[in-house]
Amino acid sequence: MRIRLPASTSNLGPAFDAVGLALQLYLTVEVQALNQGPSKIEFSGEDAHLIPTDDSNLIWRTMTELAGKAGSSLPFFSLKIENQIPISKGLGSSAAALLAAAAAANSLCGFRWGPEKLLEIVTAYEGHPDNAAPSLLGGLVASIATEKVYCSKLIFPADWTVVTVTPGLELSTKIARSVLPASIPRWHAIYNIQRTAFLMAQLVQGRREGLREAMHDLLHQPYRYKLVPGLEEILSMQNQQGLLGIALSGAGPTILAFADSHEAEIAAAICGIFSAHGFSARARLLKADNNGLVVENS
Repeated sequence: MRIRLPASTSNLGPAFDAVGLALQLYLTVEVQALNQGPSKIEFSGEDAHLIPTDDSNLIWRTMTELAGKAGSSLPFFSLKIENQIPISKGLGSSAAALLAAAAAANSLCGFRWGPEKLLEIVTAYEGHPDNAAPSLLGGLVASIATEKVYCSKLIFPADWTVVTVTPGLELSTKIARSVLPASIPRWHAIYNIQRTAFLMAQLVQGRREGLREAMHDLLHQPYRYKLVPGLEEILSMQNQQGLLGIALSGAGPTILAFADSHEAEIAAAICGIFSAHGFSARARLLKADNNGLVVENS
């Protein structure tokens, strides 16, 4: 089987742990059952130096765990992984890896898990579905996690570009969440609810008006200023032609910007701010992915 999953960005500013968008940046896994062992793994692509190629690898480890929980065991296998998604940078690398593991275990063990089951599995690992849902389904996805995961998929405007800028800065999700307060003022909650509702209404219609204001947030981004040097300055950027809205991608440190023109200039401006704070940065000009998980027989 050949399994392909897109990267994802989440939050989009105010929609904390509730909304995500799939991007045309991919994790591809080729999985094959072997007649004899040992099992093996090859990894190439983005951040290869961070990824183990033994049974401690996240995909391999998760496949083994899932098979065991289902009362089965994996046959010997080979995994060939090609990765374009920066690791632990706010672009859904762990959600994509966990989905790949679930899809691979499903294939090798013949579990016949459907999309709902795959999403349920990954949400249990991640604690929320805001990255896993768009990576699985594609598009712009609003989600709720209760005993069941509810998702609503929308189509992101095809003519807009998603600018991502990833600084050379390590920031784990655990640390990024640790700075968030346990409680917030009521007006902060109202502020974000208003902007999330307006943001989704505008995105559904492909309307540009007010997006910059709609992507403002009081629940998580201000608390993360100290973790991402230059973040406050970036989110306050003015007079950038073509810039529709800007936010921290997930827990960061990647920056997300929606643009309808002058994408390279916007990316360069963000890179310039990071550079002024002593960090190199890599910009990508992407489109939304509307396909999500693709599984093909090889």
